[in-house]
Amino acid sequence: MSILSSLLSIVSGGTSGAAVTPAQMREQMALPLPERPTLIDVRTSGEWKQGRIAGAKHMDVSAASFDKLVGDLPREGKYLLYCQSGGRSGMALSRMKSKGFTDVNHLGGGISTWRAAGYPVVK
Repeated sequence: MSILSSLLSIVSGGTSGAAVTPAQMREQMALPLPERPTLIDVRTSGEWKQGRIAGAKHMDVSAASFDKLVGDLPREGKYLLYCQSGGRSGMALSRMKSKGFTDVNHLGGGISTWRAAGYPVVK
């Protein structure tokens, strides 16, 4: 995390909204279930079918159903979002925060950085 990101995190009172690295995400997904964030892939169905990170739920941020699907999630939960390159997951993060979610982060650089780091995807 950069110094600026760290300072913003301290000022905002937490790490919500931070872009995490592939290594940080892998660490978070290895936590015991009660502590593990819910992993959400916000890409399209076509992208989802081409490969995803194991354990991810699919909620296409561009689909009309996104707000309803997100609305059914507990606001107090921990969530980790990703897309192809980080743009759509950032948008989804903003939408979730505007709906009252407080512990939402996303994979900086998306699944592209995950793959570049040598981490696996499943189909």
